[in-house]
Amino acid sequence: MESNLQNAIEKAEDFLDTAKDNLMYDHFLGAVNRCYYAYFWIVRGLLFEKDVYVKSHSGVKSKFSELFIKTQIFPDKYGYYLSKLMTKRQNADYDLGTDFTKEEVQEMIAWAEEFLEYIKQNIDRL
Repeated sequence: MESNLQNAIEKAEDFLDTAKDNLMYDHFLGAVNRCYYAYFWIVRGLLFEKDVYVKSHSGVKSKFSELFIKTQIFPDKYGYYLSKLMTKRQNADYDLGTDFTKEEVQEMIAWAEEFLEYIKQNIDRL
């Protein structure tokens, strides 16, 4: 049976693929949304592995910081990326007039890809 983390990684990979598809067609707001959710699901999978179930996005961010960033299990940059992606996703989804450049979206996708690869390479020690 696959672990919750493995299931979350698979879900994240799907969201990341969709983000890249959206980017290819200049659907930047959709790409930002999907990129955030790719990252979000990886973090939820990590929390599931610790039997931590949080109901809100801010709770996921807070618990990730508490359990993985402040304890130095992961480098600080992964907490920073989550925080930035969360803000950018909220802007993309809820603020009129929000726009992103292709380069900004590419950077966000790179953050999610980097985090995903880091998790996959280190899954045995998590």
